[in-house]
Amino acid sequence: MIRSVRRITPLLSSLLLGVAAVSSVTVVAGTLVGCADENDPSTWVKRLDNPATTPAAVNRLVQFFEDAMTRDNKDRNGPTVKPLLDKIIEPLTQKCVAGDLDERTNSKLIKFISDTRDPRGAPCLIKALKDYRPDSTEEDVRWACRAIGAMKLKEAAGPLFETFQKVRTSKPKAGAMYRDVYDAMKQVNDPSWEPQLITIISRPINDPKDIPNLRDELFWQITSAELLGLQKSEKAVEPLLKMLLSPNKSQGHMTAMLALVKIGKPAVQPVIDLLQGNSKELIEYSKIEQLKSAGDKPTNEQKKAAETAHISQSALILGTIGRADSAAPLLAALGKSTDDAAKAIIARELSKVPKSQQTVEAFQQTYEKLPLNTAIPPGIGARETLLEASGTFFDASFVPWIVKTALEAKGEEADVAPIRDVSLATAMKLMGPDQVAEVDKLYNKAQTGADGKPSTVGKAFEKEYTMAKALLGECKADPECYLTKVSDSANQQKDTQFKGIKAAYMMGIYGKPELRQKIIDAMPKITNAAVRFVSVTAIDQLSPQGDADIAQKLQAIVDEAEEKRNEEMISANAPFKTVIYRLNARAQ
Repeated sequence: MIRSVRRITPLLSSLLLGVAAVSSVTVVAGTLVGCADENDPSTWVKRLDNPATTPAAVNRLVQFFEDAMTRDNKDRNGPTVKPLLDKIIEPLTQKCVAGDLDERTNSKLIKFISDTRDPRGAPCLIKALKDYRPDSTEEDVRWACRAIGAMKLKEAAGPLFETFQKVRTSKPKAGAMYRDVYDAMKQVNDPSWEPQLITIISRPINDPKDIPNLRDELFWQITSAELLGLQKSEKAVEPLLKMLLSPNKSQGHMTAMLALVKIGKPAVQPVIDLLQGNSKELIEYSKIEQLKSAGDKPTNEQKKAAETAHISQSALILGTIGRADSAAPLLAALGKSTDDAAKAIIARELSKVPKSQQTVEAFQQTYEKLPLNTAIPPGIGARETLLEASGTFFDASFVPWIVKTALEAKGEEADVAPIRDVSLATAMKLMGPDQVAEVDKLYNKAQTGADGKPSTVGKAFEKEYTMAKALLGECKADPECYLTKVSDSANQQKDTQFKGIKAAYMMGIYGKPELRQKIIDAMPKITNAAVRFVSVTAIDQLSPQGDADIAQKLQAIVDEAEEKRNEEMISANAPFKTVIYRLNARAQ
């Protein structure tokens, strides 16, 4: 019995010793964990390797970054942020690329790496693009694109283009990120994309009633057209022309037009050939596309219009490019045309090229010969359109002619009244201090009012006319004075904007090229969209030979608004692009 007890005792001791040993190890291990510095990023970097602690480690490291950004006032190169990123960006990127994270942690990591704008995180961002699953990972793509675009990561060009081709704006979730993909495409815009972009804009849109497909194609084609313009792709000239000749792609016409303006001089001769009827293939393509948009049974009128549709479109392109060498072919086409609507369109485009005696005379003669009821697409009055266009000549010598033609206009009241109204509005914008008495004749012209009662042409313009006369009294022929009125905060409100608009026209009339820089300097104060539009148009008028330096400064204004995502200013700057591209095209 005693022997048994003695045998049991060592066994119990052994068991107890084992427990003690285990407890000792546990205490030691606890002591080791407890000694790790929880506020040291390196501690959490080590925990990335343990699947059980990876999510917590990612969260803690992201928090380190956010706290550092707060301390450094959002400066990614700040004294706290930069050393931190040197420790954590690469291991976190490796963890992202490894692809063994849960969806929530992975998304948080992609957003973090996007926020760092650190090129060392590129592999993670690229992986997010490669892993794009429509209607699933849009948020990850959104953050990846923001960083890829901001850093202009050329190594992401291939995956970015593949993502672009997958985006379907017709899908609900794509609405959250397609703009980010578009922005990144513009910022990266790799030259290797050129042939693929051309292929995309060359795709037909056969059924515009298929709305989902139409939305997807327009996103792809409009974006591609813009990128080709930014690349100044000479190979894209003909495909862009075809895009403009297709009515089913009408929503992309302005982008294709601006792309050709951006390409500039290399686009001029192909357009001239089209205008003059020398591009047989393009003319035939235009006819087919016009008839395709007319439906199964086009009318004789539609068939006739299809024969000459290319003339108006090519005139519009030449005018928008706005080079001096566009004037001669436009004048020649105007002389040959027998269609009133086509003549009106060509004359309108003459107002966009550098002014000469020939362009002014051709413009005015065309206007005078047009029947009062002539309409141009999309069903607007031709004479009214030309009167508005006459303002962009920025030439006060137009005023007596405008007044004379308005007073002599004869016809039905419904045809004449709108013409006289637009005539007065344009004359008010262009008139100088010594022309008020001349404009008074039109202002006081008797006319039936909108209510059917006797009135005058000027009745509806009393407030604007008073503003215009007061402004002329203050500034007379001094462009510097008009500049102060343009930038005056009092003239940025809707009820006082006409004073700013009038002042901007007078800058274009009395100003010299050196005024352009002062207008640019004043742009931050010119917040009214209409005043801003006329001001940048005045810069266009004062730059008949173009100016790449002025164009670059205008582009900086556009870029700033887009970088800040200031939607109001982005909208107000919309007219800048045409002027920017035109100034560069003229300077080539």
